[in-house]
This record gives sequence, C-alpha cells and structure tokens, in this order.
Amino acid sequence: MVADRESFEIQVSKNGRWATETVAYKEDEARTIAKKFLADKKCEGAKIIRNWLRGDGTMVESEIFSQTRSGVDDGPIRIAPIDSVPEKCESPDDFMGPDSRNVVNRIFRNYLDKAILTPTELMHNYKELKRLQEKDSLVPSAVDRVAQLQTKDSDQDSRSRGQEIFKTIDDISARARRVENIKLPKLDGRFSDAMREIRAQASGEDADYLAMVLLSRDLINARSWVGKLERLCKLAIDDPDPHAVEMLDGVIADVLGSNVVQEILGYQPGLGSAICRMFDLADGKFPTEKSEAGESAEILNRLFAEHKLPISRACLLDRAHRQIKSPNPLYRNEAGKEMDEFKHLVERVLTPTGLIAGSETAEALTIRYSRQIEAGGAAGRKAAVNGMFRTLPDRATGLLYLSDLAGSAYGAEATADIAELLDYVIAARHLGDFCLRSLPPKDKMMRATLAHKTVAASTLPPPVKEKVCNFIDTMLEAYVVTEQIVEKLDHPDSHLRDRAVRLVQFCAAGVLPEGKAMTRARQRILALLRQPNFDAHFIDGFTDATKAQNALRDFHILLVKAGFGR
Repeated sequence: MVADRESFEIQVSKNGRWATETVAYKEDEARTIAKKFLADKKCEGAKIIRNWLRGDGTMVESEIFSQTRSGVDDGPIRIAPIDSVPEKCESPDDFMGPDSRNVVNRIFRNYLDKAILTPTELMHNYKELKRLQEKDSLVPSAVDRVAQLQTKDSDQDSRSRGQEIFKTIDDISARARRVENIKLPKLDGRFSDAMREIRAQASGEDADYLAMVLLSRDLINARSWVGKLERLCKLAIDDPDPHAVEMLDGVIADVLGSNVVQEILGYQPGLGSAICRMFDLADGKFPTEKSEAGESAEILNRLFAEHKLPISRACLLDRAHRQIKSPNPLYRNEAGKEMDEFKHLVERVLTPTGLIAGSETAEALTIRYSRQIEAGGAAGRKAAVNGMFRTLPDRATGLLYLSDLAGSAYGAEATADIAELLDYVIAARHLGDFCLRSLPPKDKMMRATLAHKTVAASTLPPPVKEKVCNFIDTMLEAYVVTEQIVEKLDHPDSHLRDRAVRLVQFCAAGVLPEGKAMTRARQRILALLRQPNFDAHFIDGFTDATKAQNALRDFHILLVKAGFGR
C-alpha cells in the first residue's frame, strides 16, 4: 500500500538549525502539524520532507513545504542607543541610502540580530517591515530618537520632524507592499544579468529598486550573517558591472554592521588588536588564516584590496572609530598595557597619506586619550589634545593630527589649544627638528610635504594655513640647499640624460610641494633643457633610432608629470 511506503517528516527551525519534530503518514496531517508549529510566534520556520520508499529498498526525499520567518517573538526588544545621525533625509530614496541604512543598522541592532535581517531586506520586504512596525514600540522609539538628534541644533521641533519620518516610512512600506507579488527573475547567475532582465520587463517600478527587492528575496533565505556575506561577496567578485557591484557594496555594508565582524576577525587578544585588524580588512591587508568566516573573509579581503567596496569600507571604518571612542579598554587583561596598545593603534592609523580617515580618526584618538585624564571641561580638553600630540613621533606628524582635528566637532571646541600647538610646530629650527632625525632625506622631505598638503586642505583659517605652509616651504628650501639635494642628483660627471631624468623624477615624485623649494629644483632642470641641442645630447649613445625616440618621448611625458609644459 502507498501508506506503507510514504511518510512525512515535519522539521522545525530553532536558532538557525533544522530538526525533525515528528513524523506523519498522511500529507494533510503533516501540513496541519506544520501550521500548528508556525502558529507559535517563537517558531522560526517549518518544512515537510516527503520520504518515499522504493521497491528496491532505497529512500527518496523531497521537500514539499517550507516556510521561514524572521523576527520571532521572544520578548521585548529595545532600540540601541545612538548619539549621531546624518543630515535630514527628504525623500524615500534618501532614507534608503547608505547613511540612513547605517542608522537603521545601529538603532535596530538588537532586533536585526535576532531576525538575522539587513536594513535592505527590511526595507524591501513588506512582511518584514510590517513585522517590525508591530514589534513593541520599536519604530516610535527609534523615530523619536532620530528626530531629537536631527533637530537639536535647528529651528525645527522634534515632533514635526518625527511626523516627516513617519510619513516616509509609510511611503516605503506602501511601495514594498505594491511590489510584494511582482514576479521577478531568479538570481541564479550574475546580479547584473538579473538587473538586465528586470529592465527588459519594462515595469512601472524603478529597475534598481526591483533589483534590490530581488536581492532581498534571495538573501532572506540565508539564515546566518556569514551565509549572507558569502552570498553577497560571491556575487560581487564575479560581476564586471560597476553599478551592480556598487549596489551589492551597500548591502555588504549592511551585513558588516552586524556581529559578523567578530567572526571575520576571529580570536583577538583585545579590543586594540581587533580595531587594528578592522583597519587591515578595510585596506584589504587582513590575514585571513585565523578567520572564522572561511572563504567569505578571503573574498571580502580581496574585494577591499581591489577597492571595489567604498561603502563597506566607510562602514567598517565608522565601526572601528566608534570602538576607539568607546570606554571599553583596549587590553582588558592587564591595565598596564593600555597605553602600549594605544600607541600601537596610533602607529596603525598613520599611513603614507596621513591619518587613515582624517578628521574622524583624529577625533576618535583624542576622545580615547581623554579617558585617561581626570580633569574635565576646558582643562581636560587641553590636556587631551596636548597629550595626543605628544604621543606622535615628530612635529610633522603632529601637524597632520592638528590639521585633521581642526575639522572635527571636537576640534571646533579646542581651537585655542590647536593654535598654541601650531606655534610650537613652526618653532622648529630646521627639517631635522620638524621630522624624525633618523629618517632618510627623501622620507623627511616627503613627510614635510604631506604636512604641507594636509594643512593646505584643512579647515584651519586661511591666514593660519598660509603662515604654516610658508614655514614648511622655507624650511624645505633651506634643506635642499644645505644638503645639496639638487647637486647630488645633477652630478656633472654623469651623462646629460641621466642627470635630466633624475632631476625630473625628483620633481615628479611628490617629494616637494609647489613653492620655493620646488622652484629651485625646476630652475636646475630648465638650465639643462636650455642647453643648445638638448635633444641630440639626450639621445647621444643610442645606436637604435627607435629606442632613442622612445626614450625622448618618455622623458617629455615625465616633464609634463613634473609640472613642465603646462
């Protein structure tokens, strides 16, 4: 009989894992039992597996029913505390942008972690959004908090701002409901291919919006953060369409707002080490051997190394900076190692182009340093800025810090302290007093030039910028003269071609800023270029006419790069 050869397993999902709860021998009975399990709000999902016993004794399994859901009801959930939000959004599209999704990620962190949902899935899935709106007072509490933060320094009151946010939420919800039953292609290949299919449908909805609906439907089946990350990373690494990768980047940033970062980093001895590893990951230099995220960590690291995830990088840096500013110790086991860990962190955020994230990094480091100071108010702020400055290796690096700090909210309250330290910086007597004496000449000049560039681009008052930049330029010119930098490059015993190329490469290398020092180097080059029959002398020694012309052509390209012939 059929009943003797057929059975139905009813499986239930608990904490992301499926387990068989009972077995029925009739399909309608199995479906009734599954629906009873799903009636419990704490049930994450239920499915039915049909087992068919063949005549040869082998068993065939097939899934005939499956329903999952997120956001299981397991008691009250509260919003997470936040103290900063981006500028006010005006349209639903603005609310669904990276900055706003970052806020959603942070304020609904407790709910999203339990539901294993990204803000993208939440906003593009009507059922999930409705479930959030029905969960306790989460949405009203979040709207009230965001409205307060966005109106604290404006003429608008928080109540009217809250009403604006609620209206936009209603618009987002209505749009998600409108597309809930739209049939979309399967995402079984490249994301960009699916996007092209969606465009071809010529639907009245925006194609990019529908693409995110499709991606959300696909991701909601992944019941772990690592699973979602792996799916997104594999889609991003194989897609040649920059726009498709950009859209995936935003959702990867959503995932990185969860606790999956801890799995990616693996075991770390302390918070300081974890923060440094976050910076490594953001730069695509993370050692993945000890990661608990497996292949996902490797692909993610590669995507960062290839500079394909700017939104995710910004999210990761933001997370790292919030950890720096937190009161949590950098090294919990030994209090005496706190300052050592801090210095190690400072070394990590110093890059060849300055602080890893400019003003954001400068502010975070200063806030972290201020936690070691007992004084408060203006005295505590002054001690924090001074202490942080003294932690840096030399005045040039300190100038990078001061210039970046000036552009932060913290720096706006410490203008007098910054000005006092700037006076100390420009009291340096020579380049060896401005930069570490142990640095090679080229590195000294490049560090001073970086300081010059950072000051010029800073928010410091124009008269201050001009004064400091002139000081650096004068100091560099004096160094070029006293160390005979140009003369060493332009050795008269060398071939004219070698002398000219070395000098032009020096000017093109970014070793000097535009100013007196650079002008002195260019004058030496111009003296060579104005020699009679320069081109003929330059190619003298070549026996192959083609190679000679190529060498001359490359030299003229280098001249343009070095600022000649503009």
